[in-house]
Amino acid sequence: MFWFFGHPDVYIIFIPASAMVSTMVVTVAQKRLVGHELVVLAMIATGFISFGVWAHHMFTVGLPELAAGYFSAASMAVAIPAGAQVFAWIATLASGRVQRNTPALFLVGGILIFVMGGLTGVMVGMVAFDGQAHDTYFVVAHFHYVLIGGMVFPLFAGFYYWTPMVIGRALSERLGRWVFWLMFIGVHVTFLPMHLTGLMGMPRRVDTYLPGRSWEIPNTISTIGAFVMAAGVLLFLVDAIRCYRRPSSGDARNVFNGGTLEWLATGNYAVRSIPVVRDLEPLWSDARLRQDVEAGRYFLPGTATGHRETLVTSPLQAEPQYVQVMPGPSWWPLLSALFTAGFFLLLTVKALALAGVCGVLTIVSLMRWLWTNDHHLPQKEVDAGGGVMLPTYVAGPRSHAWWAAVLLDIVLGMIFLMAMFAYLYLLGSQPHAWTVPAPRQTLWPGLTLLAAAAGFAYAARPAMARFERGSGMSALLMTASTVCLAAALVLDGLDWRNAGLRGDASGQGATVYAMLAWHASVVTAVVLSTVFYLLRWVRGLAPGPANKTLEALRLLFIYAAMEGAAGLLLPRVAPWGAG
Repeated sequence: MFWFFGHPDVYIIFIPASAMVSTMVVTVAQKRLVGHELVVLAMIATGFISFGVWAHHMFTVGLPELAAGYFSAASMAVAIPAGAQVFAWIATLASGRVQRNTPALFLVGGILIFVMGGLTGVMVGMVAFDGQAHDTYFVVAHFHYVLIGGMVFPLFAGFYYWTPMVIGRALSERLGRWVFWLMFIGVHVTFLPMHLTGLMGMPRRVDTYLPGRSWEIPNTISTIGAFVMAAGVLLFLVDAIRCYRRPSSGDARNVFNGGTLEWLATGNYAVRSIPVVRDLEPLWSDARLRQDVEAGRYFLPGTATGHRETLVTSPLQAEPQYVQVMPGPSWWPLLSALFTAGFFLLLTVKALALAGVCGVLTIVSLMRWLWTNDHHLPQKEVDAGGGVMLPTYVAGPRSHAWWAAVLLDIVLGMIFLMAMFAYLYLLGSQPHAWTVPAPRQTLWPGLTLLAAAAGFAYAARPAMARFERGSGMSALLMTASTVCLAAALVLDGLDWRNAGLRGDASGQGATVYAMLAWHASVVTAVVLSTVFYLLRWVRGLAPGPANKTLEALRLLFIYAAMEGAAGLLLPRVAPWGAG
């Protein structure tokens, strides 16, 4: 189950870095991106395919031939969208007038390193070759070439490219070239010999080895390269401290002649007014755009609600839909991030009590921040600029909060589908481990409770809209939905426990309780959400006839009921005829 999470995470690191490269390549080449639509589709395809290649880390565990063939083909298929992006970047650089600066060096060097890592990735995607290279330093070399070329070098290019926008002053160009060459040479000196040591049989995660295996010389070369690379990083840190410690000029300096909107920013409050954009590189197509924005000739030249604001637009045509109030300055997001990091880091050292404290503080910080930012404004229309009248508050499918809830449900569903796949995979490969007959005493009561939970949540919105005291009725319905979800979860867990299933005894127990544990985390989120909503209702902060908090939460509740039903049915239906 680690690779369900671990391998898509590699691609999630690459996707934002590739977007940075696609942005910076345009400026470096002073030419619009070749195949822009193809690059966007390639990024989307990478995200989808990344969830279907995880088992190429498990070719040596004895996968069925059909599964191994599928994952091998998927591992090679993921190179197609990555290759499309690389060819688009190369074509853009080849057809443009490339600037000779530090961001350009890191971009070109990163593309070269990434391509080398991608080629070895296709090699380890082959089942026969992976049988020889698995868990050797060949895999270590491949991974670092992909990670450094696909994320680290684009990140350093971004540091040099966007620092003038952030503080109004650029990092040293002369030192930047030294940083690049030290890192570029260091990467190859460090990791190129590891391909050889891996093919010579050196296993990964080993810090000592017997003499006489001819590994000493390539390992010594790799050690020298690591120090060279570290020297480049140290030089960058010295330059960054020197640059950032000096007072900021407070004005964005478009030193590279970028054409995208971030170069409009001045100081730290973004833009004077929100412009109308008709081009991918608006600063190139409209020479007066900056002056018009600063003069307030576009949307929201002044505050319409007295708060920080922005526009929410339609996804395809970018037509203004409503005015969205933005969060103000707060320490709560920082505290929630720190406590989240503490939670996971403390788990790695098994400090469970302290990790639990950090987890609770994370939830408290997030809910406190949400309490402040969940503005329920009177539903009125205001002038957003140019005589365009827009509402200040919307709920339902027009609201970005509604779509955020939909995306959250999709992500939760994908994770649960992975857990279901793990159950079916172990059932197919180890059917002898399914020794506990599936209990069915609580099947229909559980399904009834889940159906009631979904029905209560669904009815909460029309109840709020139609009745005079609809907000109180909706709060009651959401509470009833939560009680039904929690009761169904408890019945399911007790059913398996009374049947004698144990999580550490078999693959059946491990996967069943894994699905129960995941569903329990979703139900816990439902309970916390209910408490949050009830507190807001008590304080009069959840009025009708439409409330975006209710709209978002009811989607989560309905999803939780559907997930609970799937988790209830699958272990009782498969293996077929058991129980």
